[in-house]
Amino acid sequence: MTDNPKKLVEAALFLSQNPISSKSLAQIAGVGEKEIEKLVNELKTEYADRGVEIAQTPLGWQIHVKTELIGKVSHLSPYSDLSEGVLKTLALVVYKHPATQAYLVKMQGNKVYNYIKKLETRGMIKTVKKGRTKEVFVTQEFENYFGSTLDEIKKRVEEQITEIKSKQAKKTAQTQQKQ
Repeated sequence: MTDNPKKLVEAALFLSQNPISSKSLAQIAGVGEKEIEKLVNELKTEYADRGVEIAQTPLGWQIHVKTELIGKVSHLSPYSDLSEGVLKTLALVVYKHPATQAYLVKMQGNKVYNYIKKLETRGMIKTVKKGRTKEVFVTQEFENYFGSTLDEIKKRVEEQITEIKSKQAKKTAQTQQKQ
């Protein structure tokens, strides 16, 4: 029995947490890159009436939940493909939007340069040169990934910060009372 290239493409997209390039899909399926475009388009048509879709990102092809449904199911995903440091960088960008790269470095240290590069590569942020630093903005891909608008996400981040500050204030007050 020979392997069905379309099934291999679908299986690869399903299993991968990260987007897969056409070149990689061609190697997996054992076909040319032009054939991959045809197979992916066939799969996109088959997925048209489903809750997930095949989409092209800056890094390649990916299966993900349709934008109009993500808000209802996003709580089920821990965003495991983004490290804690990357998520913190995104939270800071959202909180300050637009944030400067200098501010992000001040808050997280030099490792933020790698986080910014990773997020830019994924198309979740864009940077614009501003003097001796860069301004960092979220993109539509960021909103698609999280299934909410920037304003909705910013509101949640601000609520979390308020909650953290409140807990810290209570803890400080309790410590002072004990002394």
